[in-house]
Amino acid sequence: MKKRAFFILALIMVLPLAGLGCKGPSDQEKAATAPVILEYWTVFDDVDALQAQIEKYKAERPYLTINLKQLRLDELYPRLLEALSEDRGPDIISVRNRFMNFYKSKLASMPESVSDTTVLVEKTNFNTKTTITTVKQSLPSLTQVDKEYVQAVGKDVVMDGKIYGLPLSLDNLALYYNKDLLDRAGIAEAPKNWDDFQKAVKKLSKFDKNFTKILQSGAAIGTGNNIPGFDDLLYILFKQSNISFVNKTGQAVFNNPGGNQANPAMSVMNFYTDFANSERDTYTWNEDMDNALDKFVNGSLAFFFGYSYHLSVIKARAPQLNFTILPMLQLNPEQPINVANYWVQAVVDKSKHKNESWGLVGYLTHSKATKDYLDQSNRPSALRMYISGQLENIELYPFASQSLIADSWYKGKDYDTTVKALKDMTHEWLLPPPQVGRELDWKQEVLNRATAKINQTL
Repeated sequence: MKKRAFFILALIMVLPLAGLGCKGPSDQEKAATAPVILEYWTVFDDVDALQAQIEKYKAERPYLTINLKQLRLDELYPRLLEALSEDRGPDIISVRNRFMNFYKSKLASMPESVSDTTVLVEKTNFNTKTTITTVKQSLPSLTQVDKEYVQAVGKDVVMDGKIYGLPLSLDNLALYYNKDLLDRAGIAEAPKNWDDFQKAVKKLSKFDKNFTKILQSGAAIGTGNNIPGFDDLLYILFKQSNISFVNKTGQAVFNNPGGNQANPAMSVMNFYTDFANSERDTYTWNEDMDNALDKFVNGSLAFFFGYSYHLSVIKARAPQLNFTILPMLQLNPEQPINVANYWVQAVVDKSKHKNESWGLVGYLTHSKATKDYLDQSNRPSALRMYISGQLENIELYPFASQSLIADSWYKGKDYDTTVKALKDMTHEWLLPPPQVGRELDWKQEVLNRATAKINQTL
């Protein structure tokens, strides 16, 4: 009886207090704060950092429910098509920069501004005051994208003069190396250029007594099927050699020979594949080996070309591994080359809540929330203003120092087919020519087939 009496007394005391000073919302305010559910699909492996910023956004917008779903890369598009056919979302998706043209027909272009409603609740001992504010929130313009983001972003997100999304971060390739393996090989310094790299690989490679099995690889380079980002590495090597991989329209042109001389692209392909050619003294890798990341994690691979997102994976899987990261090796340090690999946050054209979706995307990608996300996820920035601060981060420095020069190269609609064409080219390059004495002709045919397949995807 005492407990029941206390409950009734408490209820009597609370009810009047809740009404003190309260004023009901106007019809306009009720409409602005009507419940909205946003479905957000991503493939990020750092959803916790993303979710943390989403929660901050929701705190001032309690009418929003934001469901963040993490999918595998290979299931994103099939699931999207299925959902769109049934008219059930999502509202926001993460799109890899190389897939922007492919996804374009499914995406909405960014408006100049959104209507943003916040709800501020102030509580005192005797009163609760709710303030509902609706403002016109500007989103980045074409000029802002060009000035405030690194060069690669505008080339990817701007299509037909419209912006189709913005990135949270921007990645590029760097050189991971196992310090213990270099120490055991008597290599005092990590390679500073490709010549040093070749010399180090020779010292680091170990074979069985019959020279038939690679026991320890100096580097994961030379193949396509078991090296993450091998296509980016190929692009970098071509561009460092002043060979146009693609032209301004995105058409693959690396098969074009220079003048009456042998195609310079052959020299690049020879350099790359020699590391997987058992007849060369740089032989250290082959197509039968495990994935390069797995080999680096288990300590049997000295050099690994990886992105910043590999850092957390390596730490989680091999916490005791003694490794360091360096910026990408360059042929000409005065003209550094790297490639941009990142995800764009975009709004689906079929979304029934484009205003709220773009409001969230703008907040995540172009506000203080962006820096908070970068700090928590330890990812390199796509916004120029945060890069200088990241240069002081020993882990981010190799990537942040290359963000401004990183470039995007694929503009077609079928990146997967392009990657397969490059894999086939690399595989065929390692095969003997079908006819003796026709090696150069055969290699030119290989280049021609690869470029033709890539250009079919445009």
